[in-house]
Amino acid sequence: MAKKSNSVEFETIQKVIELIKTYFSGKKINLYEEIQELGIDLSIDKKFSSKFSKEIIQYLVENVNYGEFTTYSDIGNAINTKAYRAIGNVMQKNPLPLIIPCHRVIRKNGTLGGFMGETNESWQKNLKLNLLKIEGIK
Repeated sequence: MAKKSNSVEFETIQKVIELIKTYFSGKKINLYEEIQELGIDLSIDKKFSSKFSKEIIQYLVENVNYGEFTTYSDIGNAINTKAYRAIGNVMQKNPLPLIIPCHRVIRKNGTLGGFMGETNESWQKNLKLNLLKIEGIK
């Protein structure tokens, strides 16, 4: 029985790897939806426990597609809040930054803003810029 389970897990991991390769090849893909379709529980409710954070993440995954971007204030307006820094804090705590595409959220003035908790010049901010470039945004 364990061999069958391991085989299924291996196949699922291979499919996730292929999805990520597809993303990095520049093909428009919704990693969040594709990974959910594989039956992988992303445990969003556990990772984002407050109603506020769930609203932000839900808005992001449902409304900001590959090749698009939004701003912290756009998200705030959509969910009826002016707590833009708090929105940024939710993004900072995102444990799945490629799958839950917080890299697509920039500042209202068009600058990048932070990524993965870093706001200064760092590998995280460079990663955000490169993800946006892959998607044809920056």
